[in-house]
Amino acid sequence: MPGTPPPADPRSSSLLAVLGALLDRSLVQIEDATADARLLDRETARTAADVWADNTHPLFLSALARGRRRREARARDALLWMADRGPRRRAWMVERAAEAGHDIDGLLPPAPEPVPHRDHAGNLRPVVVPVTEEVAADLAADYDLDTATIRALAVERRGTGLAAQVTIAAERLHRVAGPTGPAELDVRLPEVDEVRFDTRDAPGVRLTCGPTGVTVAFGDGLLRGGKATLWNRDDHWHLSARGRRAERDVPPTLRRRWDRGHGAAPLEGVVHGPAARTVSHLLTWIMTRIRSTCRRPEGDRVPTPALCRALAGAGTAIVAAGAHLSRRRRERAFRELALEWVRRGGPETAPWFAAALDRVSRRSGTEELPEARRLAGELAAQAAPRAEETTDTPSSAVLRMVSYTASHQGAETSRSAEVTLHLAVPADAADPGAPWMLRVLTGGGPGRVRVLTRAFRGTLRPRTIDDDGGVSTLLAGDGALEARARWS
Repeated sequence: MPGTPPPADPRSSSLLAVLGALLDRSLVQIEDATADARLLDRETARTAADVWADNTHPLFLSALARGRRRREARARDALLWMADRGPRRRAWMVERAAEAGHDIDGLLPPAPEPVPHRDHAGNLRPVVVPVTEEVAADLAADYDLDTATIRALAVERRGTGLAAQVTIAAERLHRVAGPTGPAELDVRLPEVDEVRFDTRDAPGVRLTCGPTGVTVAFGDGLLRGGKATLWNRDDHWHLSARGRRAERDVPPTLRRRWDRGHGAAPLEGVVHGPAARTVSHLLTWIMTRIRSTCRRPEGDRVPTPALCRALAGAGTAIVAAGAHLSRRRRERAFRELALEWVRRGGPETAPWFAAALDRVSRRSGTEELPEARRLAGELAAQAAPRAEETTDTPSSAVLRMVSYTASHQGAETSRSAEVTLHLAVPADAADPGAPWMLRVLTGGGPGRVRVLTRAFRGTLRPRTIDDDGGVSTLLAGDGALEARARWS
C-alpha cells in the first residue's frame, strides 16, 4: 500500500539508524501529503522536503564515517543540528522518529523559547507571538486599525482542515523619522472555522481574542479560528509603546544568533567516493525540487508521489551502503542504489533522474554513475509526453486555495494585484478512481475576489463569464467563490 511504512524494529537502534529512519518517514509523509490533490497538504510536504534539502549531506557524512563510534558521534551532531531550527522542527523530528519506533525526545535539548532580538543597528525586533487579549490591545494602541487594509490574504486546505494567513497594512500611531509606508502585520490561523472575504469590504480591521478563539474582522468579512499567531513586520516597532516597554527587559548588548537557537555546529566535510557523492547530490537536488514545487505549484510539475515511491527506504539503504568496510564495496552499493531508484521510478520519474544526473556530471566535470544515467535516458524515452496545459474551465473541481494580493508599493518593492486559485481536478475523466491533480489559475488585476467558507466544501461546478479585454469572472458554489481577473 503506497505510503505505508514497514513495521518499526522494536530493538534499540543506533543514532545513525534514527537519522536514516527520519529520511524514510519523510518520504512517506511527503507521498501521503501529495498523493491526491483533493487532500493535498503543501506545507507538510514542503516542511519535510526542506529538512533534506539541507540535511542530506550530514546524513552521508555520518553514514560514511569509519568506525561505529565516529558514525554515532556524527549522527548525534547531525540530529542536534537538524533540531536546532526551532520548536516546530524539533516536534517534527520527535513525531517522525516515533512513527519509526524511536524515542528521541530525551536526546534533543529543549526547544528554545522565542525572545526579542536586536538587529544590526541595535533596534529591538519582535518575534512571532500567540494572539492574546493583551497582544490585540497592544496592536490597537500602536496602529490605526480603523483605516487598516488587507494587503494579502490566503486561505488553504491542508489535508482536511483549513488554514489562513492575512497581511494587514496599518498606519503607525507612533512617530518615526522620515517617510515610511504603512506597517505590515501578519496574522496566521492554523485552523480556520469561518471565512468571509470580499475585496469590496470597507477599510478597517479588528483583532479580537476570546473564549471561542481569535477573529480577524475586516468590513463585513472575517477569519475565525481557535488560535492565531502575530508577526509584526514593522521596522519601527521599537518606537511603539509595546516596543518601548520591551526595551526595558532586553539588554542593549543582545544580538540575535541568526541561524540557530542553540548554536549547534553543522557537519562539514567532503563525501568521499564519486558514487556516494553523486547519490548525495542526486537526493539533495530532488528534495530541493520537491520543496520548490510545494512552495509554488505553478512552477515545475514535479512527480512528487512517484519520486517518493522510487526513493522509498532511502535512509536505511544509505546507512547500509555506507557500512561496508571496503571502499570498493561501498561505491558498488551506491551505484546499485542509484540504479534501483531509477528502475523503480520507471518512465514517470526517469526524466527527473536523468536531469539530476546530468546536472551533477556537469558540475563535477566527470561521468558519474554512467549505468544509472544510461538507464534513466532509456526510460525517459519511453515516458508519455507531457499533456498540454488547458485554459478551459474545469467541469468539476475541489477548491484547495484562494490567495489574493492587493496592489501596493513600498520603499524597495512593488506588487501588482493578483489572485491565485488552486483547484483539484480529475486527472482522468474516464477513471473516477484515479487520483486528482492540481490545477493552478492565476489572474492579474482582479476586479473582485469573494470567498466564503462553503466554497471549500464538496465539489464545485465552476463557470466563467467572459467580459471585454480578456477579463472574465469565475463563479462557483452559488456565489461562495467569485473572482474577476485577467486569467492565465
